Amino acid sequence: MLNKPLLAFLAFISISFIQVIAQNPSKTVYNHGVFWSKIEINDILPQGGNKWGYGFDFVYRTKNEFNSGSIFSIPLRESYRPWLHYQFNENARLSFSPIGYMFTNEYVGKPSDLNRMSYHEWRSTVQFFHHLYSGKNNRFMHTYRYRYELRWQYNPLVDDYRYFNRFRIRYRVRYLINKPSFYDNHLWYASVSNEIGINLGKNVNYMFNQNRFYAGIGFRFANAARIEARYINRIRGRGATGFEYDQGQGFMLGLYIDKLSKINFDASKKIPPVRFYD
Repeated sequence: MLNKPLLAFLAFISISFIQVIAQNPSKTVYNHGVFWSKIEINDILPQGGNKWGYGFDFVYRTKNEFNSGSIFSIPLRESYRPWLHYQFNENARLSFSPIGYMFTNEYVGKPSDLNRMSYHEWRSTVQFFHHLYSGKNNRFMHTYRYRYELRWQYNPLVDDYRYFNRFRIRYRVRYLINKPSFYDNHLWYASVSNEIGINLGKNVNYMFNQNRFYAGIGFRFANAARIEARYINRIRGRGATGFEYDQGQGFMLGLYIDKLSKINFDASKKIPPVRFYD
């Protein structure tokens, strides 16, 4: 019998995609091949008492045009974002990014898209996540993440910024394949997640922003580092009508340093396991 977190996960995915289809039966979807990458580095503050920490992430994405050609051929997005963290315990964390910078080249799905101009955005972010465990020996690790973004998006056509907010909620389940804890070195794990984004504010005409689905596998090494490979499928509304969408499908590579001060390449040197970051 499925446990409650897994049932919630399945319902969450179904409702997300049904919402898009039901609201827009005559929608047009432009398909794209994409590659995403992410590097994220975190650590604790020297006087943080294992509660306060800091981090930084860098995102780089590429795409093709008219869903043809190499997915690495054209830049899609790059972003830079610092973080400040407060860890309540090993299963819950509050994070704040005071300001992040994103630069985006728009998707090209039809000839008129060639005229779409690149733009940049400034973004402040608050997020909270917590973990729950289930299954035999707690091999299933469920993570709920709630993210609220304040966005200042530049519009090159009017040479001004548009301010709006976005609320994102993500559910992720990991399965620990060969180790009893997610923080054990040389762990292999599988991961599936789904996230929806909702735009908010007076400058928003259509609230649904996007749906992101991921499925992949990860490996922990050097005690506190992880590498992940994922399949990604994101559908995102374009414009204010809610009748046109961009759907990007491809793969993602991620490098995550959960706790920089715990990196250890010497297997004979015993270091306490990571207990601070996601």
